[in-house]
Amino acid sequence: MSAQDNMEKVLRELHVLLSKSNPYERDSNYLVVNKKEMLDVLKQLAVCMSEVMDEYELTKQGREQAQRENRKIGEEIINDARAKAEDVYAASVMYTDEALRRILDIMDEANESVKAVYDSMGEKLANERKLVSGDKLELKSLLQDLKDTDKYMGIIEERNKKIAKEKKWKGEGTEPSPYAAVKPEIKINRDYFEQQGISLEEPEEEQPEEKTEKAAPEISVNLDSEYFKWKEQEGKEGNPEDEKQPEKKGFFGKFMK
Repeated sequence: MSAQDNMEKVLRELHVLLSKSNPYERDSNYLVVNKKEMLDVLKQLAVCMSEVMDEYELTKQGREQAQRENRKIGEEIINDARAKAEDVYAASVMYTDEALRRILDIMDEANESVKAVYDSMGEKLANERKLVSGDKLELKSLLQDLKDTDKYMGIIEERNKKIAKEKKWKGEGTEPSPYAAVKPEIKINRDYFEQQGISLEEPEEEQPEEKTEKAAPEISVNLDSEYFKWKEQEGKEGNPEDEKQPEKKGFFGKFMK
Protein backbone atom coordinates (compact mmCIF):
# COMPACT_ATOMS: atom_id res chain seq x y z
CA MET A 1 0.00 0.00 0.00
CA SER A 2 1.08 3.55 -0.60
CA ALA A 3 1.76 6.09 2.11
CA GLN A 4 -1.47 7.86 1.30
CA ASP A 5 -3.50 4.67 1.77
CA ASN A 6 -1.79 3.98 5.10
CA MET A 7 -2.52 7.49 6.27
CA GLU A 8 -6.16 7.14 5.37
CA LYS A 9 -6.29 3.83 7.28
CA VAL A 10 -4.72 5.39 10.37
CA LEU A 11 -7.12 8.31 10.26
CA ARG A 12 -10.07 5.92 10.12
CA GLU A 13 -8.76 4.02 13.14
CA LEU A 14 -8.38 7.30 15.00
CA HIS A 15 -11.91 8.25 14.10
CA VAL A 16 -13.23 4.87 15.30
CA LEU A 17 -11.26 5.15 18.52
CA LEU A 18 -12.70 8.53 19.30
CA SER A 19 -16.22 7.50 18.39
CA LYS A 20 -16.09 4.49 20.82
CA SER A 21 -14.68 6.49 23.71
CA ASN A 22 -16.99 7.45 26.62
CA PRO A 23 -17.72 11.14 27.32
CA TYR A 24 -16.41 12.82 30.43
CA GLU A 25 -18.99 12.98 33.23
CA ARG A 26 -18.47 16.60 34.15
CA ASP A 27 -18.20 17.94 30.58
CA SER A 28 -19.63 16.27 27.53
CA ASN A 29 -17.15 18.03 25.28
CA TYR A 30 -14.35 15.83 26.58
CA LEU A 31 -13.78 12.12 26.02
CA VAL A 32 -12.12 9.41 27.98
CA VAL A 33 -9.76 7.40 25.71
CA ASN A 34 -7.27 4.66 26.15
CA LYS A 35 -3.84 6.21 26.33
CA LYS A 36 -2.01 3.25 24.87
CA GLU A 37 -4.31 2.86 21.90
CA MET A 38 -4.13 6.58 21.25
CA LEU A 39 -0.34 6.55 21.29
CA ASP A 40 -0.27 3.59 18.87
CA VAL A 41 -2.53 5.39 16.45
CA LEU A 42 -0.45 8.55 16.70
CA LYS A 43 2.70 6.52 16.15
CA GLN A 44 1.23 4.98 13.00
CA LEU A 45 0.15 8.42 11.85
CA ALA A 46 3.71 9.73 12.29
CA VAL A 47 5.05 6.84 10.24
CA CYS A 48 2.53 7.56 7.52
CA MET A 49 3.52 11.22 7.53
CA SER A 50 7.17 10.26 7.09
CA GLU A 51 6.30 7.99 4.21
CA VAL A 52 4.24 10.72 2.58
CA MET A 53 7.14 13.18 2.96
CA ASP A 54 9.54 10.65 1.46
CA GLU A 55 7.24 10.09 -1.47
CA TYR A 56 6.91 13.83 -1.88
CA GLU A 57 10.68 14.23 -1.90
CA LEU A 58 11.01 11.43 -4.38
CA THR A 59 8.32 12.92 -6.51
CA LYS A 60 9.94 16.33 -6.34
CA GLN A 61 13.34 14.90 -7.22
CA GLY A 62 11.84 12.90 -10.02
CA ARG A 63 10.07 15.94 -11.35
CA GLU A 64 13.24 18.00 -11.19
CA GLN A 65 15.17 15.23 -12.85
CA ALA A 66 12.51 14.97 -15.51
CA GLN A 67 12.67 18.71 -16.02
CA ARG A 68 16.43 18.57 -16.31
CA GLU A 69 16.20 15.75 -18.80
CA ASN A 70 13.56 17.57 -20.79
CA ARG A 71 15.62 20.74 -20.72
CA LYS A 72 18.65 18.82 -21.91
CA ILE A 73 16.66 17.21 -24.69
CA GLY A 74 15.29 20.61 -25.70
CA GLU A 75 18.77 22.11 -25.78
CA GLU A 76 19.99 19.24 -27.92
CA ILE A 77 17.09 19.75 -30.32
CA ILE A 78 17.81 23.49 -30.49
CA ASN A 79 21.53 22.92 -31.05
CA ASP A 80 20.83 20.35 -33.73
CA ALA A 81 18.38 22.68 -35.47
CA ARG A 82 20.86 25.56 -35.22
CA ALA A 83 23.63 23.42 -36.70
CA LYS A 84 21.39 22.32 -39.56
CA ALA A 85 20.29 25.91 -40.16
CA GLU A 86 23.92 27.03 -40.27
CA ASP A 87 24.70 24.24 -42.73
CA VAL A 88 21.81 25.31 -44.95
CA TYR A 89 22.87 28.96 -44.74
CA ALA A 90 26.49 28.10 -45.54
CA ALA A 91 25.37 25.98 -48.50
CA SER A 92 23.19 28.83 -49.80
CA VAL A 93 26.08 31.29 -49.45
CA MET A 94 28.42 28.92 -51.30
CA TYR A 95 25.85 28.39 -54.06
CA THR A 96 25.30 32.14 -54.40
CA ASP A 97 29.05 32.76 -54.52
CA GLU A 98 29.44 30.12 -57.23
CA ALA A 99 26.56 31.61 -59.24
CA LEU A 100 28.00 35.13 -58.98
CA ARG A 101 31.45 33.87 -59.98
CA ARG A 102 29.93 32.19 -63.03
CA ILE A 103 28.10 35.41 -63.92
CA LEU A 104 31.38 37.33 -63.69
CA ASP A 105 33.06 34.74 -65.93
CA ILE A 106 30.26 35.09 -68.48
CA MET A 107 30.57 38.87 -68.39
CA ASP A 108 34.35 38.64 -68.87
CA GLU A 109 33.91 36.24 -71.79
CA ALA A 110 31.32 38.53 -73.37
CA ASN A 111 33.63 41.50 -72.90
CA GLU A 112 36.51 39.66 -74.53
CA SER A 113 34.28 38.61 -77.43
CA VAL A 114 33.08 42.17 -77.95
CA LYS A 115 36.66 43.44 -77.82
CA ALA A 116 37.75 40.85 -80.37
CA VAL A 117 34.89 41.76 -82.71
CA TYR A 118 35.59 45.46 -82.26
CA ASP A 119 39.32 45.03 -82.92
CA SER A 120 38.61 42.92 -86.00
CA MET A 121 36.11 45.48 -87.28
CA GLY A 122 38.53 48.34 -86.62
CA GLU A 123 41.29 46.50 -88.47
CA LYS A 124 39.03 45.82 -91.45
CA LEU A 125 37.85 49.42 -91.53
CA ALA A 126 41.45 50.65 -91.35
CA ASN A 127 42.40 48.42 -94.30
CA GLU A 128 39.39 49.58 -96.29
CA ARG A 129 40.23 53.19 -95.46
CA LYS A 130 43.75 52.68 -96.77
CA LEU A 131 42.39 51.24 -100.00
CA VAL A 132 39.87 54.06 -100.42
CA SER A 133 42.53 56.68 -99.66
CA GLY A 134 44.81 55.14 -102.27
CA ASP A 135 42.01 55.12 -104.85
CA LYS A 136 41.24 58.74 -104.01
CA LEU A 137 44.84 59.84 -104.53
CA GLU A 138 45.01 57.86 -107.74
CA LEU A 139 41.82 59.51 -108.96
CA LYS A 140 43.27 62.93 -108.16
CA SER A 141 46.39 62.15 -110.17
CA LEU A 142 44.23 60.96 -113.10
CA LEU A 143 42.17 64.15 -113.08
CA GLN A 144 45.39 66.18 -112.96
CA ASP A 145 46.42 64.59 -116.26
CA LEU A 146 43.32 65.96 -118.03
CA LYS A 147 43.44 69.16 -120.08
CA ASP A 148 40.54 71.05 -118.43
CA THR A 149 41.69 70.64 -114.86
CA ASP A 150 40.46 74.08 -113.76
CA LYS A 151 37.05 73.38 -115.26
CA TYR A 152 36.68 70.09 -113.41
CA MET A 153 37.89 71.71 -110.22
CA GLY A 154 35.14 74.32 -110.50
CA ILE A 155 32.56 71.59 -111.05
CA ILE A 156 33.84 69.72 -108.01
CA GLU A 157 33.66 72.85 -105.86
CA GLU A 158 30.07 73.54 -106.98
CA ARG A 159 29.15 69.93 -106.23
CA ASN A 160 30.69 70.20 -102.77
CA LYS A 161 28.70 73.37 -102.05
CA LYS A 162 25.50 71.65 -103.20
CA ILE A 163 26.15 68.66 -100.94
CA ALA A 164 26.85 71.00 -98.01
CA LYS A 165 23.53 72.80 -98.59
CA GLU A 166 21.65 69.48 -98.74
CA LYS A 167 23.22 68.39 -95.47
CA LYS A 168 22.28 71.72 -93.91
CA TRP A 169 18.64 71.35 -95.01
CA LYS A 170 18.50 67.81 -93.69
CA GLY A 171 19.97 68.96 -90.38
CA GLU A 172 17.32 71.66 -90.00
CA GLY A 173 14.62 69.04 -90.62
CA THR A 174 12.42 71.23 -92.82
CA GLU A 175 9.69 69.25 -94.54
CA PRO A 176 7.25 70.57 -97.16
CA SER A 177 3.67 71.14 -96.06
CA PRO A 178 1.31 68.27 -96.96
CA TYR A 179 -1.27 70.84 -98.14
CA ALA A 180 1.07 72.48 -100.65
CA ALA A 181 0.34 69.88 -103.35
CA VAL A 182 -3.45 70.17 -102.96
CA LYS A 183 -4.95 72.02 -105.97
CA PRO A 184 -8.64 72.89 -106.50
CA GLU A 185 -10.38 71.02 -109.32
CA ILE A 186 -11.91 73.37 -111.95
CA LYS A 187 -14.84 72.04 -114.04
CA ILE A 188 -15.91 73.74 -117.29
CA ASN A 189 -19.51 73.64 -118.64
CA ARG A 190 -18.88 73.09 -122.34
CA ASP A 191 -22.62 73.27 -123.25
CA TYR A 192 -22.86 76.86 -122.00
CA PHE A 193 -19.91 78.03 -124.10
CA GLU A 194 -21.25 76.21 -127.19
CA GLN A 195 -24.63 77.98 -126.82
CA GLN A 196 -22.85 81.34 -126.59
CA GLY A 197 -20.79 80.52 -129.68
CA ILE A 198 -17.50 80.59 -127.86
CA SER A 199 -14.89 78.09 -128.90
CA LEU A 200 -12.85 76.50 -126.15
CA GLU A 201 -10.04 75.44 -128.48
CA GLU A 202 -7.16 77.89 -128.44
CA PRO A 203 -5.21 78.44 -131.64
CA GLU A 204 -1.87 76.84 -131.63
CA GLU A 205 0.92 79.35 -131.35
CA GLU A 206 4.25 78.80 -132.83
CA GLN A 207 6.61 78.09 -130.07
CA PRO A 208 10.13 79.42 -130.46
CA GLU A 209 12.80 76.85 -130.67
CA GLU A 210 14.43 76.34 -127.36
CA LYS A 211 18.11 76.68 -127.33
CA THR A 212 19.58 73.63 -125.73
CA GLU A 213 22.84 74.20 -124.17
CA LYS A 214 25.18 71.38 -123.74
CA ALA A 215 25.37 70.71 -120.03
CA ALA A 216 28.71 70.24 -118.55
CA PRO A 217 29.34 66.70 -117.32
CA GLU A 218 28.64 66.40 -113.64
CA ILE A 219 31.21 64.52 -111.66
CA SER A 220 29.94 63.58 -108.24
CA VAL A 221 33.33 63.17 -106.65
CA ASN A 222 34.11 64.85 -103.37
CA LEU A 223 37.78 65.73 -103.70
CA ASP A 224 40.02 68.41 -102.24
CA SER A 225 40.75 71.27 -104.69
CA GLU A 226 43.91 72.21 -102.79
CA TYR A 227 45.49 69.03 -104.09
CA PHE A 228 45.03 70.15 -107.72
CA LYS A 229 46.40 73.63 -107.01
CA TRP A 230 49.46 72.13 -105.40
CA LYS A 231 49.86 69.65 -108.29
CA GLU A 232 49.50 72.42 -110.88
CA GLN A 233 52.04 74.61 -109.09
CA GLU A 234 54.47 71.70 -108.91
CA GLY A 235 54.03 71.07 -112.65
CA LYS A 236 54.78 74.70 -113.51
CA GLU A 237 57.98 74.72 -111.47
CA GLY A 238 59.29 71.56 -113.16
CA ASN A 239 60.00 70.88 -116.85
CA PRO A 240 57.04 68.91 -118.27
CA GLU A 241 58.74 68.32 -121.64
CA ASP A 242 61.73 66.45 -120.20
CA GLU A 243 59.75 64.39 -117.74
CA LYS A 244 57.66 61.48 -118.91
CA GLN A 245 54.80 60.49 -116.70
CA PRO A 246 54.67 56.76 -115.88
CA GLU A 247 51.69 54.66 -116.88
CA LYS A 248 49.08 54.35 -114.09
CA LYS A 249 48.43 50.80 -112.90
CA GLY A 250 45.98 51.42 -109.99
CA PHE A 251 42.27 50.85 -109.54
CA PHE A 252 41.35 53.69 -111.89
CA GLY A 253 44.63 53.79 -113.81
CA LYS A 254 44.17 50.40 -115.38
CA PHE A 255 41.43 51.87 -117.59
CA MET A 256 43.60 54.86 -118.66
CA LYS A 257 46.28 54.64 -121.31
